[in-house]
Amino acid sequence: MLGRYVLREVLPPFLVGVLLFVALLTFDLLSSLSGVLLSRGAGMADILRLVLFRLPWTLSLALPLGLVFALLVGLSRLIRGSELKAAYAGGVPPLALLRPLLLLSLALALLNLANLAEVRPRALEAYDAELSRLLYGEGALSGVLRKELYAPPGLGVYYAEEIRPQGAENRLYGVRVVDEKGRVYSAQEGVWDGAGWRLEGHVLEGEEVRAFQGTLPFPASFRPKESLGSRDPYDTTTLRELWERGKVEASARFALHRRLADALGALFLGWVAAALGLSFREAAWAFLAVVLLIFGYYVLWTFSAQLARYDVSPLWAHLPNLFYGALALFLTWRLR
Repeated sequence: MLGRYVLREVLPPFLVGVLLFVALLTFDLLSSLSGVLLSRGAGMADILRLVLFRLPWTLSLALPLGLVFALLVGLSRLIRGSELKAAYAGGVPPLALLRPLLLLSLALALLNLANLAEVRPRALEAYDAELSRLLYGEGALSGVLRKELYAPPGLGVYYAEEIRPQGAENRLYGVRVVDEKGRVYSAQEGVWDGAGWRLEGHVLEGEEVRAFQGTLPFPASFRPKESLGSRDPYDTTTLRELWERGKVEASARFALHRRLADALGALFLGWVAAALGLSFREAAWAFLAVVLLIFGYYVLWTFSAQLARYDVSPLWAHLPNLFYGALALFLTWRLR
C-alpha cells in the first residue's frame, strides 16, 4: 500500500521529465537541421517523419534521465511534507520504500533494452534513409563499405576493397585473404554469404601460384550499413547483428557491451537516485543530486569510450554501471 503511494508520487514527475528531455533533444535536432532542410524545400510532413524516426533514440536517453528527475523530485515532495519522517517514525523501514522504486527502475531498464536492441537501430536506419533522401535525392545511401579489414580469431586476415549488399548476400570486390597457414588468396570479385567468403581467383602457397575456387570460412554475416554525420557507425546495427560483428571486429565488441550497459544504466541510476532521495532530510538537496548524478554518469560514460579508442577491454563499457552499482550498494547499506 505504501509502496503504491510512493509510486503515485513518482510517476507524474517521471512523465513530465521524459517529455521535457524529449522536447529538449528534439529541439536540438531541429535547430541543427532546420537551415539545411528549409533550403532543400522539406515540408512539415518530412520534418515530422524525421522526428518520429529519431524518437526511439531520444527515448533511449530520456527514459533514464527522466527516471532520475522523477525519483528525486517526487521524493523531495514527500520530504517537504514530512511524510517520509512520519513513515520512518511509524516504524516503516526505508528499504520497504526502496523496493517498489527498484522494480520501477528494473522495468524501465528492460524496456530500454528492447528499444536499444531492435527498435532504435531500425528507426535510425529509416532516419538515415529519409534524411539522405531529403539532402541528396533518392537512393543516395548505398550501404557500401570500403577498404574493410577483418581478423577473425584463428582464421587469418580478410580484406576487401569494397563490400556491397545484394539481396541475401554481399558482393565482394578486390579481395585479399591471408589464412592462418600463411596462404594468400586473391580474387577480383566474390560473394559473402552465411557459409563464408566464396572466391574464384588464385592462391599463393610458398612460391607456387595456382587457381582457386571455393569458400573460405568466415564466422559472421551481416549487411553493410552507413550512418550519416559523426554518429556511432554501429547505431543502425541491431543487438543480434552486433554480436555477429563482434566475432570479427574489436570495435563492434565494445559497441555491444556499450549497448547493454546503456540499457542497464536506468537500473543503476534509478537505484542510486532512490537511495539518495530516501536518505535526504532536506528537499533542497534533491535538485543538486539530479545534476550531479547525470553529470557524473556522463563523465564516466565518456571516459569509458575514450578507453575503447586504445583497444582496452570492451568490458570497460560497464564502468559507469560498476561505479554507480557500488554507490547504490553503499547507500542501501546506509539506509539500513
